[in-house]
Amino acid sequence: MCACPKLLVVDDEIVICQACRRVFTRQGFEVEECTDARDGLARACQNDYAAILLDIKMPELDGIEFLESLRQKKPEIPVMIMTGYPSIPNAAAVVRLGASDYVTKPFTPEEITLSVQRMLAHRDPDFPLPAESALSKSLRGTAEEAFLFMDESWVQLETDGSARTGAVLVQPPYTTVEEVRLPEVGDVVYQGLPMAAVTVAARSPVMIPAPVSGVVVAANGLLSCEPSALLSEPCGKGWIACVCTTRVEEELDRCRSREVLLVNADPRSALEQSQKLQALGCEVHVVTEEEALVPATLESGCRLAVVDADTLAERGPQWVARINHAAPSLKVVVTASSAAAGWETAYRQQRIFYYSVEPFADGEMVAVLDAVFRPRPPASPPHAEPHVPAEPLGRIQITNRNGHKIRLLASPGLLSRHEGLGRDLLQHLANRSFPIVTTPGDAKIDPENVLKAAGGCHRVMVLLAGETGRLPGSLVRDTKAEYVTAAGESAGRVTTLVVQPEANRGRMACFDRRTTAALVEHIVQEMASY
Repeated sequence: MCACPKLLVVDDEIVICQACRRVFTRQGFEVEECTDARDGLARACQNDYAAILLDIKMPELDGIEFLESLRQKKPEIPVMIMTGYPSIPNAAAVVRLGASDYVTKPFTPEEITLSVQRMLAHRDPDFPLPAESALSKSLRGTAEEAFLFMDESWVQLETDGSARTGAVLVQPPYTTVEEVRLPEVGDVVYQGLPMAAVTVAARSPVMIPAPVSGVVVAANGLLSCEPSALLSEPCGKGWIACVCTTRVEEELDRCRSREVLLVNADPRSALEQSQKLQALGCEVHVVTEEEALVPATLESGCRLAVVDADTLAERGPQWVARINHAAPSLKVVVTASSAAAGWETAYRQQRIFYYSVEPFADGEMVAVLDAVFRPRPPASPPHAEPHVPAEPLGRIQITNRNGHKIRLLASPGLLSRHEGLGRDLLQHLANRSFPIVTTPGDAKIDPENVLKAAGGCHRVMVLLAGETGRLPGSLVRDTKAEYVTAAGESAGRVTTLVVQPEANRGRMACFDRRTTAALVEHIVQEMASY
């Protein structure tokens, strides 16, 4: 197999061809596009491709006829059908002709990525998927790319679209990790929604959000037998999962590097501290000489300066004063041993963020980094108004920027106008100035009503709470659910979104603010982008 596997996309809609190219070229595939079915069939018969992505409805030669002709020449090549009309007769025909899978238009990058990966792995379990650099480097322990953080979660990106992910968690000293729940290979994860969970000291599991969206290609099995590595080596052997990213260009603006200016007059001590900071995902700029202090402060772009009191001795407070003068917004943390405690008063007379004794020894530096780099959510305003009774919402409809009417149908008990997901969803839509029509009360969700709704708008989204085997707050987008297939010719207009509720709860008003905000963002993006 060539170093850069080739995909052939055959679809008379140029926008579909271009979407496939964007998704798969960044994953390391070479993508050929063809909007003419006959030309595409000739290419498919003459050239070697890892797989073919084929539209089922095309003029002159439809996908079923294409597949019949192709199977006479190449019976084994994997073919994925792309269709807006997943009817039973068509499904039976493409299965009979050996299609490996199908996706319903409009599909997401995650759906088509998962389908292609699954198709190629089924053909050959050892097929070298391009987007596996992060996995191979994780197994060899040679990943060197910069760490980018979204809150406590981090990501290391490869040029082939793969990414290694993990988290640097703030926990009390001597915490015992009891269990790490990992994602499974093939899971689709979305930025900001739960990717993994860690249970410590018999407390409730702590959710770890995914820093990027994509398809999980590997999970770190070491954490199942050695869960403590998540805390002891969070950016090393304690990594969580490798992901084939799908939306990295749009999502990277929410991820930031943790750049630290390390001020330490002793090169040997500076190297030791630098390695400890790097092990926590920091990009470190070291200053050991006074003449380099101000230029480094101005040029490094750091948000944090770590000043070592022991090696600077009496010069330390003066160096801090120079840092404050050169970069007033830079946060200064002073580290010291118990022997250097006499300098604490002089340092506190300067503007410092924190003074810490031996922060590397007891894990306190993790909490310091979290306090500096992790944005804090705004405090909730006090509610002076009396409690408002819950008002269930069964339907939310908007007209998006493309002039399309999008209708969200929620199963009973999921959305409320004045609390949780329903309240925040309405506020987010209003902030984007979409015309909104709501229907109070619980909606009846069945194939008949979904089909009726699909006939009166451009797109229907069915929101359900259901057992998916995933972490609470996880989102599963299902275009093959009963509501979709029952819609017949309107199936391309229907999408089912299933959210994993908390254990023993069917409502979704109980998620933490961060998970609720991420759910709202993904739902609104679905509604706005069609």
